[in-house]
Amino acid sequence: MATPQMRVQGPAKLEKLEAAEQGERRYVASRRHAALRLLAAERSEEIYPVLLEEIVALGFPRAMLEVVDFDAGVLAPVASINCSKKYQQRFRTTLWAAENPIVRVLHSGTPTVLPDLATGRNPLYCHPIVFRSRNLCWEAEREHRSDCLALANYRRERKVQLQEQLCSICEIRAYAGVVLVDLTREHSERDLADVRSLIEIANRYLSRIFRTEHHYNRMTDMEVTIRQMQTVMQSMADPVILTDAQHRVITQNQAAERFFKVPENVSEGRIRAVELNNLLFSAALSSMSVSGGEASRDLTLVDAIEGEEMLFEAVCAPTYGREGLRTGLVTVMRDVTDLRRADEEVRANLALLRQAEELVRQDRDRLNLIVENVGDPIVVSDGAAKIVLVDPLAQELFGSENADRSPIQLRNQAKLDAYVTGFTFSFSDREGGPLRLVHPGSRIEIEYDARSGKIYDERGQVAFTVTVLRDLTAVRKVEQLKLEHRMLEIEKFAATGRLAGTIAHEVNNPMEAIKNAIYLLAGKLRPEATPVYDILKSETERVARIVRQMLGLYRNTDQIGSVDVNNVMEDTLLLFSRQLERGGIRVETRLDKLPALVGSADQLRQVLSNLVVNAKDGMPQGGQLVVRTRHLPALDGIHGWVRIVVADDGSGIPESMLHSIFEPFVTTKGEKGTGLGLWIVKGIIENHAGKIRVRSKPGRGTVFKIDLPVVR
Repeated sequence: MATPQMRVQGPAKLEKLEAAEQGERRYVASRRHAALRLLAAERSEEIYPVLLEEIVALGFPRAMLEVVDFDAGVLAPVASINCSKKYQQRFRTTLWAAENPIVRVLHSGTPTVLPDLATGRNPLYCHPIVFRSRNLCWEAEREHRSDCLALANYRRERKVQLQEQLCSICEIRAYAGVVLVDLTREHSERDLADVRSLIEIANRYLSRIFRTEHHYNRMTDMEVTIRQMQTVMQSMADPVILTDAQHRVITQNQAAERFFKVPENVSEGRIRAVELNNLLFSAALSSMSVSGGEASRDLTLVDAIEGEEMLFEAVCAPTYGREGLRTGLVTVMRDVTDLRRADEEVRANLALLRQAEELVRQDRDRLNLIVENVGDPIVVSDGAAKIVLVDPLAQELFGSENADRSPIQLRNQAKLDAYVTGFTFSFSDREGGPLRLVHPGSRIEIEYDARSGKIYDERGQVAFTVTVLRDLTAVRKVEQLKLEHRMLEIEKFAATGRLAGTIAHEVNNPMEAIKNAIYLLAGKLRPEATPVYDILKSETERVARIVRQMLGLYRNTDQIGSVDVNNVMEDTLLLFSRQLERGGIRVETRLDKLPALVGSADQLRQVLSNLVVNAKDGMPQGGQLVVRTRHLPALDGIHGWVRIVVADDGSGIPESMLHSIFEPFVTTKGEKGTGLGLWIVKGIIENHAGKIRVRSKPGRGTVFKIDLPVVR
């Protein structure tokens, strides 16, 4: 069985033990000294430098503290030791930068050792600090609530965000930040534990001082409010009286002292008048306090100075304590003597007013019914060009002054104000003009036809202006549909003519051979075969005539002349601008200075229209359309080329269809396309002695390049 044995320690070991004990005592003394220094701080701002000084005193080379500005959402340094301004600026970041490791430590609430983000040499010890406590605040305990901000932060139930770092009970706004300590290889886990303990102690002291400062500031604000209320109460011309639950006067203003307070060295009659007023007032309070809520009644008092009776309307409102019990009454007495005298006159005119009100109500309902069923936005402004009435459609465009308005509505409001102001102060009674506004819901720019008129008052001044905005989108859409239908019909007729011409051309060659063969048979037939030969010859001539008629079906009848390609390009883009805007397509034009071409402007417009429509259909989710023109002069200075480039970043053309994209009835649009557009485009370009090329990649877009010859 083993037994403990006493062993005598050597002198060296005893010295080590004594040194360790002395070091432990010095460590305890230093922690106590640091805690006392933190405890001696009287303001929250004094905690930060003391904390950093004590951290550096533990042997760390430098330390820095960053605090969150919740209003700006910025995490910025507020105190540091041995840190240059340039070094501090590297740690400035936003609260929403989730990729920043310091922000992640702040949101997680867990101290972490990070690599030095500034120099990459030494690691950093990052310790979050936030307003917290393990106990409920006084307000939460009084109201028996558990949603205390300090306790929620202690349990890590709240996020470090502005909307969550505001207490719903005491309305305190918390603080949050991180302490950054530069570490070296000599620091051990015990050193980190010392720093962690020191920061936790400082955070507890800071939370207490922060809460104390908050309550002190609230108390100061309440004192200021009380003094302001007293000043307001004394400045009121009506008597105001505050009484307790037993109807004893607590305070009253100077207007009330005239009726209820007996000054020194006054006559007996004035004393009796004041006593009578107090008696009447007490009786009125007793009757009104029974109602439990706000109450009012008429009260006749005697003016103690003038000796005249005065009629007051006494309005009482109860006051309550923290427990919800009634603590007294606030009574405001309004002098209604003159009002009562005017009451009979008001009653005499009441019947006439009711009749006029009924007529006004009928007119108002009729006007509202008209406004609501017009179907166009209506805006009514006063003589100062300020909007006073809008219908629901106009309210959707411009918003309401009583509600938050979007940036689109504010821009629409600015455009409308400029238009209404110009019309209001003009000399014309009626005015109309275009007004381009953006619909807040669809975010589409709509062109309105604004029609305005003036309403004058009895002096001939402008009292109101009425503006009706008529949406021209439907009209423009009908015109666009008609134009598109016309272009489609033109394409169909052109395609039909070309197809007929192609068929007739191919049939004409063998028909000529047949005619030659029939001619060679003449004189070599037997007499009985002559009728058959005549029939064959006549029918062959008839088929030849039909082929010639088909060849004449498609003829280029467009007038040939000088063409400005840039003008044709701008007209085409203007024609399709509304469709491109609704499709979310951005148009970029780079038009070089070009010489005139010899050709058909209508046919070139048809070419560009087909390419723009195809680009739009290839970008159903929106994108970018680039249109460029360029002059490529020849070496002789006479000839040259005009290059037109139409490029988009849409869905592109499959590689298997690139070699046949210019053939008839080949389309990438499925049932929506005819497959004749690019075939017609190629035919027009070839008729102008030009060349057309296409380059496309699925998913990356398509580029059409057209070269047309120029002769000076």
